Amino acid sequence: ANVRAVSRSGSVSSSSNEMVTLNGGTSDVDYNDSDNLTAVKNREYIFDRTDVRIIFVPLYILVFCCCFFGNLLVILVVTLSRRLRSITNFFLANLALADFCVGLFCVLQNLSIYLIESWVFGKFLCRMYQFVHSLSYTASIFILVVICMERYFAIVHPITCKQILTATRLRLAILTVWVTSAVYSTPKFLFSKTITNIHRDNGHVEVICVLDRKMFNSQVLDIINFGLLYVIPLLVMTVLYSKIAIALWRSSHGLSHHLVTQHQQQQQ
Repeated sequence: ANVRAVSRSGSVSSSSNEMVTLNGGTSDVDYNDSDNLTAVKNREYIFDRTDVRIIFVPLYILVFCCCFFGNLLVILVVTLSRRLRSITNFFLANLALADFCVGLFCVLQNLSIYLIESWVFGKFLCRMYQFVHSLSYTASIFILVVICMERYFAIVHPITCKQILTATRLRLAILTVWVTSAVYSTPKFLFSKTITNIHRDNGHVEVICVLDRKMFNSQVLDIINFGLLYVIPLLVMTVLYSKIAIALWRSSHGLSHHLVTQHQQQQQ
């Protein structure tokens, strides 16, 4: 039988001799075509220790509550208040929506690892979870880039900004972000699956929602994710925010010089 490795982050990798990391511990496993993992021997996993759970469970609950209620409040305030319906706040509301999904499908899922021993929501919801999980953080990153670009044009090129960045075009930009993020996350939906782990020592059956890395080249996908979701956004925002800072510094320096000159003229 082929041997595979399952991680707590929800991915499956293939090799000839690897270990499986599950909610119940780390085990040597045999993998067969029926998608059943049979545990041979268990060893204690650090996140299954009681002292570790006592620390991480309250922390995850705190982060989830802040993420859930904080972003929900931003969405409601911007949506219900007419005075706050500006372009910038529209971007912030979309960012809050993406971060709200991050709280539900990232933070809450990590919390569930400590509270629920097995995936109980079925195959379809497993696929939807992986899809929305990827959609939420992808959209959040892209929206941050769009906000950065909008701020750059509004501050550095204010006249051009009013002509180019109309409300309709900015809304289309946000729509494009969500659609692009959904398309980019579609492979996560297609490559997700549930597998069953059967512990030999006690017969305990454990269902896990994972990405089957045998269906795609995981190294290529990781490189693409690192480039598109980290390196490129980081470079774009670093360059644009640096230019914004320089423009604001020059503007304030010029204003200070103008005020000093005006004060000297008044004294004369």
